Amino acid sequence: MHANYPQNGMISVNRIFFQAIAAMSLVAAAQAATLSSDSPVSFVRSTSLPAVSGGFDHFAVDQKNDRLFVAAEKNKSIEMFELASGKHLASIGGFSNPRTIAMVPELNQILVADNDSADVKVLDVATQKIIQSIPVRPGPDAAFYDKKEKLFYVGSGGKKEKSENSSLNVISADDHKEVARIEIPSTNIESMAMDRAEGKLFLNLRDKQAIGVVDLKTRKFVETWQIPGLNLNTPMAFDSKNHRLFVVGRKPGKLFVIDSTNGKLVSTVDVVDTGDDMTYDKANNRIYVTGAEGLSVLRRDDNDHFTEIERKDTKGGKVSVYVSKLHQFYIMHPKSDADDAALDIYNVEDVASSK
Repeated sequence: MHANYPQNGMISVNRIFFQAIAAMSLVAAAQAATLSSDSPVSFVRSTSLPAVSGGFDHFAVDQKNDRLFVAAEKNKSIEMFELASGKHLASIGGFSNPRTIAMVPELNQILVADNDSADVKVLDVATQKIIQSIPVRPGPDAAFYDKKEKLFYVGSGGKKEKSENSSLNVISADDHKEVARIEIPSTNIESMAMDRAEGKLFLNLRDKQAIGVVDLKTRKFVETWQIPGLNLNTPMAFDSKNHRLFVVGRKPGKLFVIDSTNGKLVSTVDVVDTGDDMTYDKANNRIYVTGAEGLSVLRRDDNDHFTEIERKDTKGGKVSVYVSKLHQFYIMHPKSDADDAALDIYNVEDVASSK
C-alpha cells in the first residue's frame, strides 16, 4: 500500500531552492559588474615577437622620436618599437641581462642596468651601438632616472654578491660617470620614487619588507619605514600633490597607500599577485598595476582610498608603461606554450569620456 503525500510541500521546497540559486546568481553578477563597469582600458592591437624568449623587465619611452624600448632579460637585448603604432623595429643585442632602462632624449641615448655584467651600459640609439660601460657592484637591477638633473640612480650589490648591504650608484647621464655612491642597508633594492619638493628618494627594501629614504642633498640613507603587512614590495609610484606613496606587495597582491610625510600606512586594497609595474594616472585619478596574474585598474575614491574597478588577463605580462599623451597603455607578455611573446597596446579612456 502506497501513501499519497501532498505535492504542495515539494513544490514549495523546489521554489525556495531555485529562488536561492537565482539570488546567488544575481549577487555574483553584481560582483562581476563591480569589476567590469566603468571599464576604462580596452585592447587595441598586438605585435608578436616570435624570436624572443624569456621575460621582460622595464620600458623606456621616447615620445619625441616616436620610440618605445623594453629590456628583454634572457634574450639579452633591447627591443625597439614605434611608440604610436607598436611596430617592431629592431632587436639590439650586446647585453648580458638588461633590467631597468632609461631614455636620455637630449643625447638620444639609453642607460641600461646590465645585471650579469656589473655595469651600466650606454646605448646610442641612432647607431644601435653600445658606446660606453660604467662599472658598478654586481647585480645592477632597479633604477630611477631623474630627468631634471639627468642622474641615473641604480641599485647594485646586495644578494648578487652575498653582501648584507647594497649600493645606490648615482650615474651622470651627461658625463657617463659615477658621481656618488650611497650605501643602503638592504640586500634587495626594488623600485624607487622621488619627492623632489622634499629632496627625498624612496626605495623599496624588499628583504626588509620596508621603505628606505635617501636625502638627495646629503646623498645619505636617512630612514627606514616599516609598513605593517608589506610583503615582497616591488612596484612603487608617487603622488606629489597629495603626499601619497603607492607601493605594491606581491603575495598576496596588495596596494599600500602611505603618507610620504611620515611613513604611516593609511589604507590598503587587493590587486593582482606578483606585481612588477605600476602607474599613477593623476589626470584620471587611477592606478594601473600589472603582475603575472593580470592588470588591476583602480579608481581613486578620495585622497587615501582606491577601489579596483577592472581586472584583465595579460597572458603573464607584468611589465607595463602608460603614455598619457597617446592615451595608450603598453604591456609586454612573455612567450608561452600557447602564445609568442608580444607587445599589447590598450586604449585608456579619460574619466570624462568614460562616463
